[in-house]
Amino acid sequence: MSETANTNGAFTVPPDQDFNTMSFQGSIQQVLQENVGKYVIVEFLIGTYTLTSRQGLLYYVGTQFLVLYDEFESRFVVCDIFSVKFVTFLDTRSGRSIPPLDLTAVPGDASTDVPAVEAGTLTPSQAAYAHATRRTPATRL
Repeated sequence: MSETANTNGAFTVPPDQDFNTMSFQGSIQQVLQENVGKYVIVEFLIGTYTLTSRQGLLYYVGTQFLVLYDEFESRFVVCDIFSVKFVTFLDTRSGRSIPPLDLTAVPGDASTDVPAVEAGTLTPSQAAYAHATRRTPATRL
């Protein structure tokens, strides 16, 4: 993006920020900025007990907010970065999320097998739905 304000049609965001500094190394802002353009599901803690989620393409990351682009509704969603609790990156090419690193898993164990999906067959929203339906009821709030 440019040195001045970034624009896409009628939507404007501030200039890109550099999160590769000592104060931001290892921060969620740095991780998110390095993954701009990926399809994500972001879960936010609202109040004390309520989790809500938004999904879309990660469009921009600032120090206090992030912007998601919902390509199906053709809208930008500006989100408070301080209420972000979980970010799930989806591999929309295969329709499944990037598998977590599990050092205790045994290769070939049925609990670690991910069903094969033909590459390029799912849209981002279908991948998000597939991810959400694979979650066990114990992990849903």
